[in-house]
Amino acid sequence: MHTLVQLSDLHLSPQASPAQNDLYDALISALRDRFVAVGLRADLLVLTGDIFDSARVDVGQATRAFRSLHERICEAIGVAVPTVIVPGNHDRRRRGFVGPHDGRLFAALRSAMGTRAFVHGCDTPFLAAVVPREYHKLPLSLIAYDSTHLPRGLLSAGGAVRSEDLLQAASLLENEPRDEPVLVLMHHHLVPTPLTDIGSIELDSATSMLRWVVRKVLPSIIANADREELTMTALGSGTALSTLHELGRAVLVLHGHKHYATARMLRGMIENQGDVLIVSAGSAGVAEPWHPTAMSDAAKLWPSFNVVELADGELSVETLSFGYKGRSKGKFGRRKLVRARQLNEAWRVSPVPLDPVAAVGPRLARNHSHCRVHPSSQRDRLDYECLREVVPHGASPRQYGETVEGIPGASLVASGAGASVRVAPVRIELELGQSTSYRLTGGLCRTLAESERVYGASSSPYEWLGLMSRYACDDVRLTVEGLGDLGEQAFASSTDLGTGIEQPLRLERAEGKLVASVHNCAARTLLRIYFPLAR
Repeated sequence: MHTLVQLSDLHLSPQASPAQNDLYDALISALRDRFVAVGLRADLLVLTGDIFDSARVDVGQATRAFRSLHERICEAIGVAVPTVIVPGNHDRRRRGFVGPHDGRLFAALRSAMGTRAFVHGCDTPFLAAVVPREYHKLPLSLIAYDSTHLPRGLLSAGGAVRSEDLLQAASLLENEPRDEPVLVLMHHHLVPTPLTDIGSIELDSATSMLRWVVRKVLPSIIANADREELTMTALGSGTALSTLHELGRAVLVLHGHKHYATARMLRGMIENQGDVLIVSAGSAGVAEPWHPTAMSDAAKLWPSFNVVELADGELSVETLSFGYKGRSKGKFGRRKLVRARQLNEAWRVSPVPLDPVAAVGPRLARNHSHCRVHPSSQRDRLDYECLREVVPHGASPRQYGETVEGIPGASLVASGAGASVRVAPVRIELELGQSTSYRLTGGLCRTLAESERVYGASSSPYEWLGLMSRYACDDVRLTVEGLGDLGEQAFASSTDLGTGIEQPLRLERAEGKLVASVHNCAARTLLRIYFPLAR
């Protein structure tokens, strides 16, 4: 068996904060538990971009910090593991978004790593390189691709994939065994990633002027210019995919960029075309918030990495997520992402379960949210009262925090002694085993006009109320009442925030109440009840 470890999106800062150091410590611990602690070792380590958080840093400090981290990673998965590194947009631009394109940091990384790693991305405008077999020593062909090349433009986190570079690399593979797969490493995605493909560009660290330009000026000139997918994708992906099919071999693409572990299978549709299996990794250096929010303590996904195993034509990809603070330290979850068998140029994929291999962390007995909607004093909005009940399954967790979000201008009114009014988003602590109630005034849009004013003219014509369960739970239930005629066309869904997969969910209707529920619910699952906005 041959084993590859894929790390992506470390977002290393030269002077890492204590929180980032804790996260890297947890990464090393999870890698060691997976490999050295049980007498195993990896054959290859691949890093698919965003090694650093910004290209505008002290290159000496940054490369020394990475060398130190790399040594620890190699010790955890097997000493002197061959390593292949490709760049990401954060390695080329300030904060990954603001240009111009800058190649100095990766050039310094190649120099600093020497023979310790195959560092690709310093030969622009030539973007592809074939990694020598004598280096990786695996029964496959390996192409490293620099998808970050943006020679023009001030604002973008995207990149480019050119068929000419792939064709040039293919010409060097003509004499390699055609019954072996081709592994392609890059940073950017070739197909959109779920949950993130309609989100707005995150500009928390940007200047107020830049935020104004991106959120107000650009969308008025170019439709959807404030959305991530317009500025995050790799130009030329469709043509590049056709070229990969035409290699006539089974292709496995490993990438990062969007911080979600997902997989897509694209079959060749013409005789002698190969299948292209696309696998993305989550971030190994960032705990991704489930939804953009101003709250630093909002619920976050655990950081993760992928383990790829190849044995006699059998392919397995597993995502390992790991806790990094509090009671989650030292724990990790495993989820099968891909199971396939190679048959010449084809991948024969077998379905895998959506649930994790093993549940980790606390478990809840009940997580209920009962919302009653009311007309608001703001004519085009709705208020709602919420009654929350969270009951732990055993002694853990001992506390349960929740972030209550609302559209701009929404205010939360807590009940009980010392009630106060706070502008959303608001962090609240729920009373475990008891009921907690609050009222959110002006928290929902009622009309299309208000939705377009708040979210933009291209916003969905639906509003929703949701319940996010941080932990696995026996019984998760979201109840909404008071919608009146708007509730007649309501519908529901559940979203696995680890994969971004959103599934339709049966909506029960009784006596003016709408109920969406999930039994034996996985951790970090979001239930939503949608309703149409009034015209």
